[in-house]
Amino acid sequence: MIQLANLRMPPNKQIVPFNVNHVFQMEMKPMEQEFVDSTPDFIENLMSNANPDYSWTGVADGKIVAIFGVSELWPGVADLWMIPSVHINKHAMAVVRGAKAVIDKAVIDFETRRLQITVREDNQIAYRFARALGFDVECLMKSYGPEGADYYLMSRIEKCLD
Repeated sequence: MIQLANLRMPPNKQIVPFNVNHVFQMEMKPMEQEFVDSTPDFIENLMSNANPDYSWTGVADGKIVAIFGVSELWPGVADLWMIPSVHINKHAMAVVRGAKAVIDKAVIDFETRRLQITVREDNQIAYRFARALGFDVECLMKSYGPEGADYYLMSRIEKCLD
């Protein structure tokens, strides 16, 4: 498990272990709400895929900014996921800094050679966020999302850990 105490955060910002109740407490952006509403059994799927040791909630000024995590798909390959709230833009730099630290540690812990993320094609903020974290577009997956939207498959290939 990543020791979040090692991440330096201002007093009004914190990263706490993810709890499913955070999903119900956050104010989702319309695009993310559409995704959740279009996904059958969203909460059950989230809970079965969210590794409790690698899933967190970012909070700033008492409001949930984002829920995120890293899930190992199989040895050497992991998936990064995030559910941003309407408050993420105000705290974008802190989210990028925190995500970089979490990703760097997860890559070591999982001995990851490939980290991947899916980003909705028309979500430019999420696209820029993924690029800031070092992800590159591999392909456009047509009609991929549960809502029928196109998504980019983006990856970050890590150097050999030997």
